[in-house]
Amino acid sequence: MKHRAIALELDKAEETHIGVRPLSTRSEVLTEEDAWSIAARRDRLREERGETHCGYKLGWTSEVMRSALGIAQPNFGSLWEYMRVADGELDLGRLIHPKAEPEFAFLADQALEGGQVTATEVLSAGRWAVALEVVDPRWESYEFDWLDNTADGSSAAAYVVGEFREARTAPERFQLTMHAAGEARSGLGDAAMGSPAEAVAWLVSQLHRRGAALEPGMVVLTGGITAPVDLVKGLTLRAESPQLGECVLRCV
Repeated sequence: MKHRAIALELDKAEETHIGVRPLSTRSEVLTEEDAWSIAARRDRLREERGETHCGYKLGWTSEVMRSALGIAQPNFGSLWEYMRVADGELDLGRLIHPKAEPEFAFLADQALEGGQVTATEVLSAGRWAVALEVVDPRWESYEFDWLDNTADGSSAAAYVVGEFREARTAPERFQLTMHAAGEARSGLGDAAMGSPAEAVAWLVSQLHRRGAALEPGMVVLTGGITAPVDLVKGLTLRAESPQLGECVLRCV
């Protein structure tokens, strides 16, 4: 399998806003090693054109969601500065078929590295905020599997994040509600791998296997805690937590 060619294909899909056929529907066999290699090559393309790597997003951290969709394990993708919606206004014209979900975000104030980092160590190394993550698969539809999603960087596309704060409540007890179009969807931190801190520790172990670490200043989106919503122009979403404040995303 030509990993660089597929990475270029996904890159073009993001640039042109036109999805491509999932790899799982093609004749070649896609392995887990292939999927991670394609994602890494995609990241190198971003680096080559001067994009700034600013963190990671986790996918499938909710056991309930994995069971419902037949997914066996979580994954992760890279976040880049161009994905951050600093003013809260998301231009839907640059996306293909975006959805958004509420999450808890972690900001590393200290480096976290190694294969045995614990949730307790995570708690002492950073701060927390609410976030709204926008996923936008570069595939032509949502009929893709875990390997496709991993190759596509876990569908990372955009995010907005609130003010980072010290945790005064155990992260698994963080509360979060997303308001959109008169509907409210709520969940707790324990939906993200039992605790958002456990999710960050898992990520650090995965990075260690790849010779990397979570560097100071990097953001981690720890995984959706409710089902996502489709994004359309004019929609405003608000995520709020009694422990961590709020953030707002406006679709234009």
